[in-house]
Amino acid sequence: MDNCQISVNTFDKLADTYAQKYFGSTAYDSGYRIFCTELVNQGGSVLDVACGPGNVAAFLVRERPDLEVTGIDLAPRMVQLAKTLVPTANFLVNDCRHLTALGRVYDGITFAFGLNYLSQEDVEDVFESISQVLVANGVFYLSVMLGSVEKSGIQTSSSGNQVYIYYRPRQEIERLVKNASMELIHLEEIASPSNAPTATTDLVLIARRAN
Repeated sequence: MDNCQISVNTFDKLADTYAQKYFGSTAYDSGYRIFCTELVNQGGSVLDVACGPGNVAAFLVRERPDLEVTGIDLAPRMVQLAKTLVPTANFLVNDCRHLTALGRVYDGITFAFGLNYLSQEDVEDVFESISQVLVANGVFYLSVMLGSVEKSGIQTSSSGNQVYIYYRPRQEIERLVKNASMELIHLEEIASPSNAPTATTDLVLIARRAN
């Protein structure tokens, strides 16, 4: 079992608890709002990668009801919850490491905190695929927990549930985005919400794919 699957299994098991804790949180709304503003095309399509129970999708369909929003997650229970909580969006069980398998392109892509559960090899592949499924001038939103690589590893809760978290510094995140032919629009570091299990510094990044 790879480290990503360890985390997916835990998120699937704890999906209901996660949704009760985080769905409806407004901690990252300012970044979502900038993303919506930069996404100028009416009736555009957005792919919400690692969508969880639909946190980002719920904001998008509320702020921009003209958008066609599709969310994907590898945890089946997360997808079930998202379908219930955000019925006007579309949700699929799909691996973010295989975005091109969706067979289409999107005007915008959001990727909220999923990057922290992917190895460096997987991350390189994901950013390569993002550059293929995001249209020219398309808008990309990313939020990620920052930290030194040395902090990466298995985290075990008091109840025995495990996730494998990969930390990366801001410079590495910016490198990945720029190498995927995207130009930075907005960068902001904020403290994690008070109810997060571990206090972190989070990076919110918005970029536009070059022509």
